[in-house]
Amino acid sequence: MHEFAQGRMHHAHLITGPKGIGKATLAFRLARHILSSGAQSQTLEEAPSFSLFGDEPVAPKMAEKASIAGDVDSPIFKRIASGSHADLLTLSPAYDAKKQVEKNLITVEEARQVPSFMSLTPAEGLWRVVIIDAVDQLNTQAANALLKILEEPPAKAILFLICHRPGAVLPTIRSRCRQLKLQPPDAAAFSTILGQIAPSIETHEYAALYALAQGSPGHAITLYEDEGLKWYEGWLAAMMPDASAETRQKFADSVAQVKAPATWAVIMHGWRLAMQRISLHPHGDDDAPIFRREAQMLAAIAERLNPEARAAWLEAGNTLIAQTETFHLDKRQSIRLLMSPEQLAMMAA
Repeated sequence: MHEFAQGRMHHAHLITGPKGIGKATLAFRLARHILSSGAQSQTLEEAPSFSLFGDEPVAPKMAEKASIAGDVDSPIFKRIASGSHADLLTLSPAYDAKKQVEKNLITVEEARQVPSFMSLTPAEGLWRVVIIDAVDQLNTQAANALLKILEEPPAKAILFLICHRPGAVLPTIRSRCRQLKLQPPDAAAFSTILGQIAPSIETHEYAALYALAQGSPGHAITLYEDEGLKWYEGWLAAMMPDASAETRQKFADSVAQVKAPATWAVIMHGWRLAMQRISLHPHGDDDAPIFRREAQMLAAIAERLNPEARAAWLEAGNTLIAQTETFHLDKRQSIRLLMSPEQLAMMAA
């Protein structure tokens, strides 16, 4: 926050990294600091002396070393957490009460709130802050609605764009933002975080979850709750060259029974992770194993195909998954195709 303390913070930040590693947490902590600073100092010149810790002042030269954790008992902290702060706007996909799931996209009507909100005079202090979670969920019209405010940003307004997949964001948006790239924690930090936020998970499961979630604590909890390890093992068993028709049929039937979109997403994560490891074989040997026989199974699946065929399998499969989700295709049939590169190639042709 050194740039903020010096009064020259960029107007838009793209916070990137894998899902579940704390991007939204960082955005809200930054927002709390900015809004708290504005509330306590009525001129920008006074802002450097405000403490990130709460009441104790910080010398300007030390501002960049302070923590952004904030005081959980402060009124501003509580109002931001409850969504009642007048100078903070948060935008995320609406909740579909009928299907009991979060929608996939942020619409243009929702995105149009951002320019009008940022153009207003701050109600409580010096700044207005917008958090969009996540910018890669803006549809094309919504993304275009955001561009004008990025091209001509108003004074005293800061935008934090949370982003899971930078490649899915319009280049014109990326180019107008300063990127903050977050990396997953290492295995030791992952274990500490998981122990704090999910104490019900046994420690002996941490290593498998770390590899399965690719280091993301938040995603690890989702995978644990929806039996991600079971689905991942199921994929590899069904993709084995010598897998029986019964094994493949049983797996396809079990997936077809899944109704919850969150569980479907976990199952598809299992396929993508399996394909990622298959595609990299044998160069991914440094990857931590997820279960005991995984390395042998990956080798058996990968070695019957050349690298080009594996890449084509991955590309065609991702296309099929997108079509299945968009057009509500038969899940059972899609799963059968995803197991077989030969059948998938025939369909793609």
